[in-house]
Amino acid sequence: MDNSALILATLVMAIATVVAAIAAIASASYARKAVNEQQANFVKQLEEYRLSLFAQTTLKFEEKFNDLHFKQIRSIAAGALLNKRDEEEAEDVFDFFETVGLFVKLGALTEGIAYSVFFHWINLYWKAGRRHIAVKRQDAESLWGDFETLYNRVCEIEKQTAPDSDDLRMQDSRLNQQLQDEVDIWPRT
Repeated sequence: MDNSALILATLVMAIATVVAAIAAIASASYARKAVNEQQANFVKQLEEYRLSLFAQTTLKFEEKFNDLHFKQIRSIAAGALLNKRDEEEAEDVFDFFETVGLFVKLGALTEGIAYSVFFHWINLYWKAGRRHIAVKRQDAESLWGDFETLYNRVCEIEKQTAPDSDDLRMQDSRLNQQLQDEVDIWPRT
């Protein structure tokens, strides 16, 4: 084999090696692009799944809150807080918001959803029940802690969305009227 044939063979091998390297790089690039697309798809599916879970959780909480039996509990609770008697009757409502607060803390529900759906009642029952809660906390300091955290968080959202909100500076007369509205959700015979 003469030198020119050897040079030609070496050149062909070099070209083949470069072509193979380019093909490997292109293949790796396409594979990386496919992996990135799969990852983006996975993230999107995960977000859609979380949103679906938030919606289901919210609907379950709303269903419980608006259930006829719980409306009766709310009515009795509001009456107790309004009259400042038998305030332990409000503890089931406090427990409900404690659970909502726990779900927000654990990330199973967003603060925004809790605010949108329950701000009015979180604000009402926290403000009306604050004295009773303080008394009960003398024996159990962390009692209704997630309810308090939830209250603080939804109030922050209210401050951002409606800085002049009457709910944040609620007068006693308005608090009493809202409690009376809650009393009236359950018809007495």
